[in-house]
Amino acid sequence: MAHKEAANPRLPRLSRRPWDRWASSRWFYILDQNFVWVLLALVVLVAATSVQGFLIPQNLLNIGVAVPFLGCLVLAQAFVLITGNFDLSTEANLVLGAVLAGVMISPPNIVGAGTAGQLTLGGFGYPTILVVPVMLATCTLVGVANGLMVVKLRMNNFMVTLGMSIFLAGMSLIISGGRQVTTIPDDFRFLGATQIPLASNLKFPISVLFLLLLLAVAHVTFTRTIFGRSLYAVGSNRRAARAAGIDTGRVIIGAYAISGFICGIGAWLLVGRLGASSPGISSGALFISFAAAVIGGVSLFGGRGSATGVLGGLLLIGVITNALNIANISGSYTQVAYGLIILSAVFVDGLRSRRIRAE
Repeated sequence: MAHKEAANPRLPRLSRRPWDRWASSRWFYILDQNFVWVLLALVVLVAATSVQGFLIPQNLLNIGVAVPFLGCLVLAQAFVLITGNFDLSTEANLVLGAVLAGVMISPPNIVGAGTAGQLTLGGFGYPTILVVPVMLATCTLVGVANGLMVVKLRMNNFMVTLGMSIFLAGMSLIISGGRQVTTIPDDFRFLGATQIPLASNLKFPISVLFLLLLLAVAHVTFTRTIFGRSLYAVGSNRRAARAAGIDTGRVIIGAYAISGFICGIGAWLLVGRLGASSPGISSGALFISFAAAVIGGVSLFGGRGSATGVLGGLLLIGVITNALNIANISGSYTQVAYGLIILSAVFVDGLRSRRIRAE
């Protein structure tokens, strides 16, 4: 019998490898289910004991100010990753929405002080009630275009979204003229900039409440709707999902469309918070959002992920970034921390996949 198992490459040999035995153990299952929260608790403990000023209430609220737009990128990634696909264009899509909104909403004549490059941009001065729907619709259409190319033209999702990212980056430069817009009206900034006074010198950003609402809607979608269950089915086994009567193509296109729509919301929050719009408004956020999604339990292989995990991954990134900033740690070390987070997330995701195959 042992000879037959060794001769048949289709039979599993996971039990013979130390890492695979660990991946199949009950201890790994418990760690896997709570990995991001265990890691978050450890990071908070280290930051609280070694970084002076970390536990100051206003500093903790500052984490909430910085993460909502990133939370939108992480959630946008989650919808696509659960189906077993990639979307490398989320950050570029968000930047396009931000730049488009900035140009549309800025006054026709903007006069800056300084070099000629800071003088008139020539905006359109459209009202917020028009700019927001156009921005959201544009970002959603980008997602739909990604989905159509992946599903209808059977193009590789990695290369499609990579090409779309480069294309959108160029379009953002063309639309903005490579310049920054800082004349964003208060009504457009309301969602991203408004803070509720809680006490003396203590304010709570309403963008955090909006992000939590968005995550709650995503949680209900993932767990209580047919579309949500279809996302997991497609990501787990596309052939089996198709055999069960699920229109896998429509589900994937829908995931990309939702991803684009959420990127538009992220652009709205980010421009509102900064009060400015430029092609470099969120440089470097793409891979950070991937890290937060994967370390939050969203599998790179599809079929797994949750809104609560997304929240955990987002909080972990926010706490690490905040602690390093107030400790005046060089940005180079911040990149090292992000790299270690990504590697650990991919490592755990690989062990998770081995455990699932062994079941």
